[in-house]
Amino acid sequence: MVKILPLISLILIVLSAVCTIIGFSTYWFVVKVETPDGSDISSYYKYNRVKATNSFEGEETTVTSSYDDIDGSFSAQLKFYKAALSMDILAFVNLFFSACYMGIALFKEISPANQTKLKNSLNGATIFLIIATFVVLGVPKARREDCEYNVNDGSNNYTNSQAAEFCSSGIYKKFYGSETEADGTKVSWGPTTAWIAIVIGLGLSFFNNIFVYCGVFRN
Repeated sequence: MVKILPLISLILIVLSAVCTIIGFSTYWFVVKVETPDGSDISSYYKYNRVKATNSFEGEETTVTSSYDDIDGSFSAQLKFYKAALSMDILAFVNLFFSACYMGIALFKEISPANQTKLKNSLNGATIFLIIATFVVLGVPKARREDCEYNVNDGSNNYTNSQAAEFCSSGIYKKFYGSETEADGTKVSWGPTTAWIAIVIGLGLSFFNNIFVYCGVFRN
């Protein structure tokens, strides 16, 4: 006979795992530029590529590029995205093993040793999701590093003060926000689908940890 408490926990584990799959299959960060002439350019970033969507007068074009095609312009950001990806995958692996143990617990009692393994897997998933969540918070700093590297490239003729001013806007300081430039161009930026999914997965995993410790296996 199926046990209700392990079933509830298994459902939470599966939902968390789905969130991790969303995390490594779609985009983490987006930058949108709306110009006074009505053009809307959105750039989406993940660990292996950038997708740029341009909407103008009802027509939309999309270009997807790998980071290798962009000549190292995002090298610092790429480190953060790859680190987040690694944590996301490790969380998924831990959730997979958690699901296996909890699947057994649906139908029969599992040994204290397997209970410990299950709890360790759940703890591991939660820790990796926490790290993945906070790693992406470092993207603005990485954007500033990339900006400073690019404006100080020998092919540019910026002075030190010009370079500092160029990389001083909010997009290089804040994780989420928007600004309107002098010419009326609006720039907005922030996390998108993958990061939001990871935060949801973290919440589910954290709640499930408490549920398992306090409800499913109280011995």
